[in-house]
Amino acid sequence: MILTSLFAVLSCKGNAQKLQVTAIYTEPKRVIKEISEAGVAHAYTTHKEITERLDPKVFMLSKNAETLKFRIQGNISSDGHTINQVRKIRFEKGEQNGNTITLRYYTEVKRIPGKESANVRGYNYTKDEVYRIPADVKIIKIELYEEHINDLSDTKPKLTAQQIFNFFAKI
Repeated sequence: MILTSLFAVLSCKGNAQKLQVTAIYTEPKRVIKEISEAGVAHAYTTHKEITERLDPKVFMLSKNAETLKFRIQGNISSDGHTINQVRKIRFEKGEQNGNTITLRYYTEVKRIPGKESANVRGYNYTKDEVYRIPADVKIIKIELYEEHINDLSDTKPKLTAQQIFNFFAKI
């Protein structure tokens, strides 16, 4: 019984920093447009997004003396004859200058061959992170990049969001 409760506690804690990816769905919408010169009505189908796209950003969830909890979120496009998938969010600790540290997170996007469903326009992703704050750090700068790992034409990661947290004591 003790062993079972121990596994339950450990499994709850393990899910805290998991990458969550959800699809951005659309629904077909029938549109009729009349051409005034010819007097003919033309009907065509468009797609309207029914799932909200998350803006790429980093925001603080909580902070105490030793740790900073924050959330990374964003979206990628994926439709047509190529499928883009979020593989993982990679962390790279940046340089520390005095009391400022830069943390870099790279969203790895992999392009795979195939055809995306007509009702999918992309994917939202979120990930909660916990960072242990060193004693001498008062400013934390977090940068979020999007990196296409198997696209030869896009070799440089693109900065999608950045946030600066200033923890100097306010007098």
